[in-house]
Amino acid sequence: MSMFIAQDHPVTTSDAQLCEDCRQLEARDPHERRLAEWAHLDVTAQHSPHAAPEQGLVLVAHPPTTSMTSRIELRLDSAPVGTATLTCCTACQAATLDYVHVTAGHRRLGYGRALVAAALVRAPGYTWTAPLPSSGPGTSFRARIPFPRAAPPCIHRQQTSAR
Repeated sequence: MSMFIAQDHPVTTSDAQLCEDCRQLEARDPHERRLAEWAHLDVTAQHSPHAAPEQGLVLVAHPPTTSMTSRIELRLDSAPVGTATLTCCTACQAATLDYVHVTAGHRRLGYGRALVAAALVRAPGYTWTAPLPSSGPGTSFRARIPFPRAAPPCIHRQQTSAR
């Protein structure tokens, strides 16, 4: 099972722990636990929209409809706090991280990194790209994602968008 803890260090379920900062935060104020809960998020556990648990931090996978683009939503107690969209082409074995957004009140808590990790799990072994947005609060975040910014366009994606 793949899990992420603070600072993007992958660990296994048996040794997952909250980072020391999270422990101190929770010791001062137990209500802050929800903010630190991403540290125990299993990015491989992605629920369908209608079967997602209503409590805690949950990843919800929305499958592609008419295009090759799917969406992963991060919910905290049923409220959306982040989303990532990705486009995968099985024929080319190529994937693009199109968009990552975390609500303003939940930024800088690792939720964006958890969404990126969840996207990677959806298409293991694929060649990934993550175009850099031209502006906005996510520009510096996306600049730190270690994916190439551009790649030759997928011919299948071009055919889908032309329809």
